[in-house]
Amino acid sequence: MEIRGIWITTTASQVLNSRQNIAEAMNFLAETGFNVVFPVVWNNGSTNYRSQVMKEKFGIEIKPGKQFQDRDPLKELIEEAKKVDIAVIPWFEYGFMSSYGEKGGKIIEDKPKWPAIDYARTNLSLNGYYWLNSLDSEVQDFVLSLFLEVVTKYEVAGIQGDDHFLALPMEGGYDDKTLKRYQDEFNQQPPKPPERRNPQDPPDRPDPQWQNPQWKQWARWRADIISNFLNRFYRQIININPELIISMSPTIYPWGYDNYLQDSQTWVDQGLVDLIHPQLYYKEFELYKKDLDRLLANQFAKQQLPHLIPGVLLKKDTYRINPEHLVQAINYNRSVGLQGEVLFFYEALREDNNALANTLKSGIYSTPAGRFEQKEIKKYGFTHRRTNGNFTYINTSQEISIKAQFDWVEPFSEGMAAVKMGYKWGYIDKTGKLIARLQFDTAEPFSEGLALVKINNKYGYIDKTAKLIIAFQFDDAKSFSSGMAAVKIADKWGYIDKKSKIMIPAQFDDAKSFAEDLAAVEIANKWGCIDKMGQTKIKFEFDDAAIFSGGLALVKLANKFGYINKEGNLIIEPQFDEADIFSEGLAPAQMGGKWGYINQFGEFVIPPDLDFAKPFSEGIALVNVGGELKQDKEQGKAYFMGGKWGYICKP
Repeated sequence: MEIRGIWITTTASQVLNSRQNIAEAMNFLAETGFNVVFPVVWNNGSTNYRSQVMKEKFGIEIKPGKQFQDRDPLKELIEEAKKVDIAVIPWFEYGFMSSYGEKGGKIIEDKPKWPAIDYARTNLSLNGYYWLNSLDSEVQDFVLSLFLEVVTKYEVAGIQGDDHFLALPMEGGYDDKTLKRYQDEFNQQPPKPPERRNPQDPPDRPDPQWQNPQWKQWARWRADIISNFLNRFYRQIININPELIISMSPTIYPWGYDNYLQDSQTWVDQGLVDLIHPQLYYKEFELYKKDLDRLLANQFAKQQLPHLIPGVLLKKDTYRINPEHLVQAINYNRSVGLQGEVLFFYEALREDNNALANTLKSGIYSTPAGRFEQKEIKKYGFTHRRTNGNFTYINTSQEISIKAQFDWVEPFSEGMAAVKMGYKWGYIDKTGKLIARLQFDTAEPFSEGLALVKINNKYGYIDKTAKLIIAFQFDDAKSFSSGMAAVKIADKWGYIDKKSKIMIPAQFDDAKSFAEDLAAVEIANKWGCIDKMGQTKIKFEFDDAAIFSGGLALVKLANKFGYINKEGNLIIEPQFDEADIFSEGLAPAQMGGKWGYINQFGEFVIPPDLDFAKPFSEGIALVNVGGELKQDKEQGKAYFMGGKWGYICKP
């Protein structure tokens, strides 16, 4: 399936003015090869559908004008699009803008506390457009209610916001309520805005004002409020219908972040969009290619590419793309693995006797796009995790301790737990509060006050405030234990202390953490154990080895697992198909496809009739019945899935 989309506007367009026009446009688009349309439903302070929300709040049921009298253009468009198998994703063009001119129009007139406020403490307008305060929860609730109204009332494939939704000009946020929130959190007032960036400025242009730490903090804080709203927005939309597509078309990153607080990097990283259409609105193909290449290199990881469907400019004012440029852009999209584009906007296809449409229809759009399948898009996202309930932490009395609204959570360690949203990890404390932004590619449990984390294929260590203690510099690493951590430098492993000082030089093919003063290391495909001076204590004769626990270490010989003591002597002969470490005198072990628990003599104290088992902790152990081991592509690891989980008590 390719995604071939087109925006339908009310500006310089007659499509929505009559049902006949709508039907003619849908038939034309189907014949040209499109499979999804994005009709505008919200602009200049009114809706292009019959809105009960707007009627009750502002007395404006639908956009004023006789062309909409006694009609519902969105309903008509959905019906006509369905006849030709075109999906409909309503586009909320104005987002958090109230109006063009008119001092903010009816909305700001009736809701004087809703406008965004600039540094001069006046209602914020930019290029003639007046903005609502997207940081304000009441304003957020109002705009969200419009989206919810559409997905509840109409049979649509999803919803879309653009450069005005999930946005606030960087000059905004100086209203009393927002200033107080910021003052309470940082004990300071925000700085004056720097000069606005030019879209043609390079994204890494040196600028002391923009690099001011106070400004960067103020920008990050506001952008995170907007991104957090998107998290709530996403969940409420899919709560109506989990198959609904959340589509966003922001300005290009990072220009959109700098100037409109649109942190589309975070939206993608946290899996808060199903489709994203960056507005690559360039009038020259080479500029389009250059910026798309930059996005592919810097913003989108390989597993995120299915979400990326670029926006391509066909027409603006007197400009119209030439056919050669359009074909080049679409061909380049396919060459880099992108399965579609959304074109702005419909009227450009019809100019000069349908010149651009004919170019598409006779060329790259001559083969069918395939039906716009929501399930096909959703399989790359995280909706399935967010509609199956939230994670809940319990204490040993099985009392609910924390409800966690994330896509993945790990157990607590030293009062902190790693949590994941979308593609990024962070940490919460025992109140459920995030200690920092979700920003890590991997996040290990805290150990000895530090946690191992990864960003951009390099590993480092943070403390419990998320402060970076040991810089991202290692190619691989393990958590701290006994004051030391195994780290990989180039292709060899060694050990460092908490000041990043190398204590045992990198010389091993693989290495595991210290426990009970010994660490398992590998040389030439065989495992042995060393002490903290790097001296060999157990000969290199095992196929694998784990950490010591309770005086015993799990080892592998000839595809079977057993246990050795600190002298390297086999205490429990290798006989198990799988096994884990000893804890509280017992170890999980698998035999004949089933798990049980053995004592230090290798005897099953708990019979092997479980499908999975974890080590004991505080007298209880997590076990599974009915599940199976599967590869989780999202995590890049094998996880035990399905069945029923529960806890057993130590006998």
